[in-house]
Amino acid sequence: MAGAFHFESRLFRLIEKGVSLIKLNIIWILCSIPLVTGGAALCALHVTAVRILRDEEGYVFRDFWRVFTSKLGFSLKLWIPLLAAAAGLIFDYMFWQGVDGGFADGMRVLVCVLAGVWLALVFYLFPLAARMDMPAGTAYRNGILLVFKYLPQTMYLLFITGVFFVAGLLWTPVFGAGMLAGGSLTAMVHGKMLIWIFEKELGE
Repeated sequence: MAGAFHFESRLFRLIEKGVSLIKLNIIWILCSIPLVTGGAALCALHVTAVRILRDEEGYVFRDFWRVFTSKLGFSLKLWIPLLAAAAGLIFDYMFWQGVDGGFADGMRVLVCVLAGVWLALVFYLFPLAARMDMPAGTAYRNGILLVFKYLPQTMYLLFITGVFFVAGLLWTPVFGAGMLAGGSLTAMVHGKMLIWIFEKELGE
């Protein structure tokens, strides 16, 4: 009998986590729509996803909104240059896509590699900004250092993100689940690795 209650309790917690992730994903998407607020939304997404991971969540909207509003001004200093860099990478890829030859092929590969570094920097930068108060330049420096210092972990984060993305493209149920909770679930999976990295850095 106790085992049945234990199973029901675990099932209830799993359902509760799923509902929290769906709420978080919807709030994150809505707060990212203005585009310029994307950085603050990423800060809030990380903190709230980690709270869900650790079973510390209270009210998802309240937890998210508290971080979002407190980090909005600072995150703009980080996010605007990243948006400009992303626009440059997209323009470069489109340009070289229209050019034939081996050199153009090499340039497209280089742009894809730089896009991977851009994405990896985003994975580290906004969780750092959410957790620590530092100048924007210091945050960028620390984020870049972490990308390369923990290169295997960085590749893992990119791999997991790629698996979720490709699975969503190839399998309709995964695509539907991704629309409901893809961003928040990815942030929670990333959060487990990022917590380990941050705690290791603080220990050192």
